[in-house]
Amino acid sequence: MNPLGIIGAIDIEITNLLSVMQGKEKVYESGLVFYKGKIEDVCCVVSKCNAGKVNAAVCTQIMIMKYSPKMVINIGVAGGVGKDIHIGDLVVADACVQHDFDTSPLGGEKGCVSGIGVKKIMCDRGIAQILKDIAKEEYENVHSGIIATGDMFVSESLMCKKIGEEFDAKAVEMEGGSIAHVCLMNEVPCAVIRAISD
Repeated sequence: MNPLGIIGAIDIEITNLLSVMQGKEKVYESGLVFYKGKIEDVCCVVSKCNAGKVNAAVCTQIMIMKYSPKMVINIGVAGGVGKDIHIGDLVVADACVQHDFDTSPLGGEKGCVSGIGVKKIMCDRGIAQILKDIAKEEYENVHSGIIATGDMFVSESLMCKKIGEEFDAKAVEMEGGSIAHVCLMNEVPCAVIRAISD
Protein backbone atom coordinates (compact mmCIF):
# COMPACT_ATOMS: atom_id res chain seq x y z
CA MET A 1 0.00 0.00 0.00
CA ASN A 2 1.31 3.45 -0.89
CA PRO A 3 2.05 5.59 2.16
CA LEU A 4 1.05 9.12 2.98
CA GLY A 5 4.03 11.46 2.48
CA ILE A 6 4.45 14.32 4.94
CA ILE A 7 7.16 16.97 4.61
CA GLY A 8 8.10 19.73 7.07
CA ALA A 9 11.04 22.13 6.87
CA ILE A 10 12.20 22.31 10.48
CA ASP A 11 12.34 19.87 13.41
CA ILE A 12 9.42 21.36 15.33
CA GLU A 13 7.14 20.83 12.31
CA ILE A 14 7.54 17.04 12.41
CA THR A 15 8.33 16.33 16.09
CA ASN A 16 4.73 15.62 17.14
CA LEU A 17 4.17 13.32 14.17
CA LEU A 18 7.29 11.33 14.97
CA SER A 19 6.28 11.04 18.63
CA VAL A 20 3.11 9.13 17.65
CA MET A 21 4.62 7.13 14.77
CA GLN A 22 4.65 3.40 15.44
CA GLY A 23 7.24 0.98 14.03
CA LYS A 24 9.47 3.88 13.11
CA GLU A 25 12.32 3.14 10.71
CA LYS A 26 14.92 5.81 9.87
CA VAL A 27 16.35 5.91 6.33
CA TYR A 28 19.02 8.32 5.03
CA GLU A 29 18.96 9.58 1.45
CA SER A 30 21.05 12.44 -0.01
CA GLY A 31 21.72 13.91 3.42
CA LEU A 32 18.04 13.83 4.39
CA VAL A 33 16.28 11.60 6.91
CA PHE A 34 13.05 9.79 6.06
CA TYR A 35 10.99 8.10 8.78
CA LYS A 36 8.76 5.19 7.76
CA GLY A 37 6.03 3.87 10.02
CA LYS A 38 2.36 4.12 10.90
CA ILE A 39 0.36 6.96 12.42
CA GLU A 40 -3.06 5.78 13.61
CA ASP A 41 -2.69 2.69 11.40
CA VAL A 42 -1.95 4.78 8.30
CA CYS A 43 1.35 4.01 6.54
CA CYS A 44 3.37 7.22 6.42
CA VAL A 45 6.74 8.57 5.40
CA VAL A 46 7.76 11.76 7.22
CA SER A 47 10.76 13.92 6.38
CA LYS A 48 12.29 17.27 7.29
CA CYS A 49 13.40 18.92 4.06
CA ASN A 50 15.22 21.95 5.54
CA ALA A 51 14.38 25.50 4.52
CA GLY A 52 14.36 26.64 0.90
CA LYS A 53 12.99 25.65 -2.47
CA VAL A 54 15.83 23.38 -3.63
CA ASN A 55 15.91 21.48 -0.33
CA ALA A 56 12.14 21.01 -0.50
CA ALA A 57 12.23 19.91 -4.15
CA VAL A 58 15.03 17.38 -3.56
CA CYS A 59 13.20 15.93 -0.55
CA THR A 60 9.93 15.67 -2.47
CA GLN A 61 11.51 14.02 -5.50
CA ILE A 62 13.30 11.45 -3.33
CA MET A 63 10.09 10.73 -1.42
CA ILE A 64 8.14 10.22 -4.64
CA MET A 65 10.76 8.04 -6.33
CA LYS A 66 11.62 5.91 -3.29
CA TYR A 67 8.25 5.56 -1.54
CA SER A 68 5.58 6.26 -4.21
CA PRO A 69 3.24 8.11 -1.82
CA LYS A 70 -0.44 8.29 -2.69
CA MET A 71 -0.27 11.97 -1.73
CA VAL A 72 2.17 14.50 -0.28
CA ILE A 73 1.18 16.90 2.48
CA ASN A 74 3.51 19.78 3.28
CA ILE A 75 3.11 21.16 6.80
CA GLY A 76 4.77 24.08 8.52
CA VAL A 77 4.69 27.71 9.52
CA ALA A 78 4.47 30.90 7.47
CA GLY A 79 4.14 34.63 7.67
CA GLY A 80 0.59 35.86 7.28
CA VAL A 81 -0.33 38.39 4.61
CA GLY A 82 -3.61 39.74 3.44
CA LYS A 83 -6.76 40.83 5.17
CA ASP A 84 -7.91 39.04 8.32
CA ILE A 85 -4.88 36.72 8.57
CA HIS A 86 -3.55 36.63 12.13
CA ILE A 87 -0.96 34.79 14.22
CA GLY A 88 -2.35 31.39 15.19
CA ASP A 89 -4.59 31.08 12.10
CA LEU A 90 -4.21 28.24 9.60
CA VAL A 91 -4.01 28.62 5.83
CA VAL A 92 -4.72 25.66 3.55
CA ALA A 93 -3.48 26.27 0.02
CA ASP A 94 -5.83 26.23 -2.93
CA ALA A 95 -2.71 26.96 -4.97
CA CYS A 96 0.94 27.90 -4.53
CA VAL A 97 3.03 30.46 -6.37
CA GLN A 98 6.77 31.07 -6.50
CA HIS A 99 6.96 34.81 -5.89
CA ASP A 100 10.68 35.01 -6.68
CA PHE A 101 10.49 33.17 -10.03
CA ASP A 102 10.97 35.84 -12.68
CA THR A 103 11.95 35.22 -16.28
CA SER A 104 9.78 38.11 -17.50
CA PRO A 105 12.70 39.78 -19.36
CA LEU A 106 12.52 36.76 -21.70
CA GLY A 107 8.77 37.22 -22.14
CA GLY A 108 5.90 36.04 -20.02
CA GLU A 109 4.63 36.96 -16.60
CA LYS A 110 6.48 37.17 -13.29
CA GLY A 111 5.83 34.01 -11.31
CA CYS A 112 5.08 31.87 -14.38
CA VAL A 113 7.27 28.79 -13.90
CA SER A 114 9.35 27.63 -16.87
CA GLY A 115 8.76 24.08 -17.99
CA ILE A 116 5.27 23.80 -16.54
CA GLY A 117 4.04 27.14 -17.90
CA VAL A 118 1.80 28.10 -14.99
CA LYS A 119 1.87 30.79 -12.34
CA LYS A 120 -0.54 29.15 -9.87
CA ILE A 121 0.30 25.55 -9.06
CA MET A 122 -2.99 24.06 -7.94
CA CYS A 123 -3.20 21.82 -4.88
CA ASP A 124 -5.55 18.84 -4.70
CA ARG A 125 -9.04 20.17 -3.90
CA GLY A 126 -10.24 17.01 -2.17
CA ILE A 127 -7.27 16.80 0.19
CA ALA A 128 -7.45 20.54 0.89
CA GLN A 129 -11.13 20.27 1.82
CA ILE A 130 -10.47 17.37 4.19
CA LEU A 131 -7.65 19.32 5.85
CA LYS A 132 -9.89 22.38 6.22
CA ASP A 133 -12.75 20.35 7.71
CA ILE A 134 -10.46 18.66 10.24
CA ALA A 135 -8.66 21.91 11.09
CA LYS A 136 -11.96 23.68 11.81
CA GLU A 137 -12.62 21.18 14.61
CA GLU A 138 -9.52 22.45 16.46
CA TYR A 139 -8.84 25.99 15.19
CA GLU A 140 -11.03 29.05 15.21
CA ASN A 141 -9.69 30.66 12.01
CA VAL A 142 -8.97 28.44 9.02
CA HIS A 143 -8.44 30.14 5.67
CA SER A 144 -7.95 28.89 2.15
CA GLY A 145 -6.13 30.68 -0.63
CA ILE A 146 -2.76 31.16 -2.27
CA ILE A 147 0.49 30.46 -0.43
CA ALA A 148 3.54 32.26 -1.86
CA THR A 149 6.97 30.60 -1.79
CA GLY A 150 10.40 32.12 -2.26
CA ASP A 151 14.04 31.62 -1.33
CA MET A 152 14.08 34.39 1.23
CA PHE A 153 12.91 34.74 4.81
CA VAL A 154 10.42 37.58 4.48
CA SER A 155 10.13 39.42 7.78
CA GLU A 156 9.79 43.00 6.56
CA SER A 157 6.15 44.08 6.56
CA LEU A 158 6.30 46.12 3.34
CA MET A 159 7.74 43.15 1.44
CA CYS A 160 5.04 40.87 2.88
CA LYS A 161 2.37 43.33 1.81
CA LYS A 162 3.84 43.63 -1.69
CA ILE A 163 3.93 39.84 -2.17
CA GLY A 164 0.41 39.52 -0.79
CA GLU A 165 -0.94 42.12 -3.17
CA GLU A 166 1.00 40.99 -6.23
CA PHE A 167 0.04 37.32 -5.91
CA ASP A 168 -3.20 37.60 -3.91
CA ALA A 169 -1.46 35.47 -1.26
CA LYS A 170 -2.54 34.75 2.31
CA ALA A 171 0.80 33.37 3.51
CA VAL A 172 4.49 33.62 2.61
CA GLU A 173 7.01 30.83 3.20
CA MET A 174 9.96 28.98 1.63
CA GLU A 175 8.92 25.45 0.55
CA GLY A 176 5.29 24.86 -0.48
CA GLY A 177 5.50 26.14 -4.05
CA SER A 178 8.46 23.93 -4.91
CA ILE A 179 6.84 20.87 -3.30
CA ALA A 180 3.66 21.52 -5.31
CA HIS A 181 5.84 22.02 -8.42
CA VAL A 182 7.54 18.62 -8.02
CA CYS A 183 4.22 16.90 -7.26
CA LEU A 184 2.67 18.40 -10.39
CA MET A 185 5.55 17.16 -12.55
CA ASN A 186 5.20 13.67 -11.05
CA GLU A 187 1.38 13.64 -11.08
CA VAL A 188 1.15 13.12 -7.31
CA PRO A 189 -1.67 14.88 -5.43
CA CYS A 190 -0.43 17.37 -2.86
CA ALA A 191 -1.62 19.75 -0.19
CA VAL A 192 0.10 22.58 1.67
CA ILE A 193 -1.01 23.78 5.10
CA ARG A 194 0.54 26.56 7.16
CA ALA A 195 0.19 27.81 10.72
CA ILE A 196 0.67 31.58 10.79
CA SER A 197 3.58 32.36 13.09
CA ASP A 198 4.11 36.07 12.35
